[in-house]
Amino acid sequence: MGASRGKGGNLNLKINVDCAGGLMPDHLEHIADQAGFLASLPKEDPERKLAEEHTRSCVTCREALDEGTRLVTMLQRELSSSATAAVPAGRASRRSIDTEMATEKGDSRRLAWVTVGAAAVAWLFQLMVGGGFDLDFDCAAVSLSVFAIAVVSITLMRGRPRLVVAVALVTSGLLAYLSGTAAGLEPGIGIRFSFRELWGAGIMWTIVMFAGRRAGVKFGRWDVTAVAAAGALAAHAGQHLACKVPHSEAHLLVFHFGGVVLATLLGAASVGRWTAMTARS
Repeated sequence: MGASRGKGGNLNLKINVDCAGGLMPDHLEHIADQAGFLASLPKEDPERKLAEEHTRSCVTCREALDEGTRLVTMLQRELSSSATAAVPAGRASRRSIDTEMATEKGDSRRLAWVTVGAAAVAWLFQLMVGGGFDLDFDCAAVSLSVFAIAVVSITLMRGRPRLVVAVALVTSGLLAYLSGTAAGLEPGIGIRFSFRELWGAGIMWTIVMFAGRRAGVKFGRWDVTAVAAAGALAAHAGQHLACKVPHSEAHLLVFHFGGVVLATLLGAASVGRWTAMTARS
């Protein structure tokens, strides 16, 4: 996550993870990664007011801002304990806040790279187990383009997980529909390839969830669903190269697009299980 000031001086917040799950107005962006800094601002500061307005509808950001407020209050008490130590303590508090912000930004960048790597694993997994891999430059270009959509959506739109899910489903549906140029269902092959897509999505889901857990990221229902959907889309992109019947219209719609839909639903259903696992540890 990061923050920068525009020409008008307003805080422009970039989103890493959707705390509340859902689309939000542009002026109510998530502020969890800047909680320490915002808590140090005066109550009447416009940026502080905007952050407090956002926390009315975002539990995670409200908890982060409360934690930042407690940190600032503690530092202020230390400042007031000795008049002679006021200036050094003030510098220490700012350094502490800056250090915390830098750490959070570093964790965010690492999680983004882990997400990209996990999507690549889901894509490559299909080429290794697909059985129908035949290098065709047109198919490769389409496959890589769809893979890029999966990566861009999950990394650049992480604060809007519902949009990530919508992009994954629409892209997968269009890929299946536009690729089908011949009749055929091939259920024997299709069932195996659907499971391979699910495996690819599961690989990405596992890697990203545990990496996020180590980074202290709190995933909401739509965040978890978005990771599964993006992983399934990356797997579908790999299947475009690895499938033995890449142009059978019914096969593509039922088993390839259907696999993405099923992976997305399983991702949504996994939220309760994931919450229970993290609560026990």
